Amino acid sequence: MTARNALRAPSSRTAMGALLGVAMGMANALGYLVVMLLSRPLGPGEFGGYTALSTYGVLLAIPAGVFQVVVARRLSGDDPEGPTSALRPALAIGMGCFGITAVISPALAHWFHLPSFWAAVLLGGMLVPMMLTGCFQGILLGRGRLRALGLLYLANAVSRVLAAAVCAALSANVTGVFAAMLLAGVAAALYGAWLCRSDLATLPRNARLARELVRSNSTLAAYVALTNVDMLLARHFLTPHDSGGYALASTFARAMCWGTQFVALIIVPRMQGDRPTRTLLRASAVVTGIGIVGFGVVAVSPRTWITVAGGADYGEFGSLALLCVVLGVAWALAQVWLFSEMGSDTSLLGSLTWGVIVVEVVAIATVWHDSPKQIVLVCLVGALVVALAGLSRVVLRHQATAIADESVIVTADSPRA
Repeated sequence: MTARNALRAPSSRTAMGALLGVAMGMANALGYLVVMLLSRPLGPGEFGGYTALSTYGVLLAIPAGVFQVVVARRLSGDDPEGPTSALRPALAIGMGCFGITAVISPALAHWFHLPSFWAAVLLGGMLVPMMLTGCFQGILLGRGRLRALGLLYLANAVSRVLAAAVCAALSANVTGVFAAMLLAGVAAALYGAWLCRSDLATLPRNARLARELVRSNSTLAAYVALTNVDMLLARHFLTPHDSGGYALASTFARAMCWGTQFVALIIVPRMQGDRPTRTLLRASAVVTGIGIVGFGVVAVSPRTWITVAGGADYGEFGSLALLCVVLGVAWALAQVWLFSEMGSDTSLLGSLTWGVIVVEVVAIATVWHDSPKQIVLVCLVGALVVALAGLSRVVLRHQATAIADESVIVTADSPRA
């Protein structure tokens, strides 16, 4: 490689990373538009049920994110097991999740106060294309096709916006919304298959992934649970009106995670590089900067922002939305460090996160569930514990590396006997 090409390669990767960030930012903005389109016609009561069931779906869709990380790592590293598209295990897990959801759909309808168990059945059907899409995203990330990956994220978001717009126009209920979202998921999966058509023709569809899936699933499940268990508890303990307001306000927290997820994704294939600690610190700085900007924008007029998002019925939850932005920044930092663990195939921070989740659930279920703000504050403390633990681990790793480098220098300079 010439000196000019060596200089051009990092700048090209930075440009592609920025492009992916813009694409995912647009996709997240469209996701916010879905919330705006559905929150008004459904109203706080039904919207709370929609969000609670969607949160359950997010928890079951955890393997989709794991397939993205594992497939990308297999394609970008020197894994002895070799590259794979992982389509067969993804399809098997998707069908299994669908079957489980269909069986327990009456219980889910009762627990989340849904008008029909068919809403849960339709959500279960969404899990199959979601698993496959995770594999397609992993292929694009592992191949370094960040532009195509951004297009897939945008296509997924646009299909959901169109589905939400149709539901809003038809005044569809929760069951109708999930039927439309199922069609949107199938459309996104088909587009992903088309983008990956050349790799799908050559990559093995099956592979020994059990150990990686269990470890990465545990870590990603910990993160997803950390950022979603609050919604399930809010729906159960708060009134329908307050749970609907909480659902909309918590979208501001999740927007911080969505808006910075491109940073966490980019570092996955780079964790096998020469400077993982430097990569993590830079990624954390980027996330913090985005969080500060987001907080400043919402702080100008929190009530206005939440009213624009959901209408006048949600105006009283403006201050809660601002607090949720702070929660989202802590979640976003935890996301960076947990994704770095999946990129390096370790699980220490993920185990700590599970412990934090258990404490959160017990604290909310037994004491702090009288108001939406109490639930947010408990989750904020838990997120900060994970975030600070991740930062401490990065700092200690950096110090250990520095000491090791100094030891090598001292040994090399020592006079030989």
